[in-house]
Amino acid sequence: FFKELEENPHWNRVEFVGKLQRDEVKALLEESKMGLVTLHPTINYIDALPVKMFEYMLAGIPVIASDFPILKDIVKKEDCGICVNPLDSKAIGEAIEYLARHDGEAEVMGKRGKKAVLEQYNWAIEEQKLLKLYKEVE
Repeated sequence: FFKELEENPHWNRVEFVGKLQRDEVKALLEESKMGLVTLHPTINYIDALPVKMFEYMLAGIPVIASDFPILKDIVKKEDCGICVNPLDSKAIGEAIEYLARHDGEAEVMGKRGKKAVLEQYNWAIEEQKLLKLYKEVE
């Protein structure tokens, strides 16, 4: 698959970084303007909550996410990005272009996403819900 990518005439526009350590990922996200979570609509993804979306949000960058109901609910509720049909490359490109041209709005979206992760979408919050549930079933 990688060989096929390299043969693409636009591959020279891609900065492929390969496998990164956690601290390298954090540094890369700090330099990033947006994060893409454009997973295809397969059984494994439609109802999934991809960790990378929350990593992007925590990094304070807006997300461009697949328009699956579970992702769309979060992105719209938190107003932290744009949802697109993941099979529509034109829509993905337009979303990228929009955020690139509206950097002030993108920055605000990123801040909203970070706030949402710090206050709601994190293990400490989920842990409390789980402990409460355990106590209820005792």
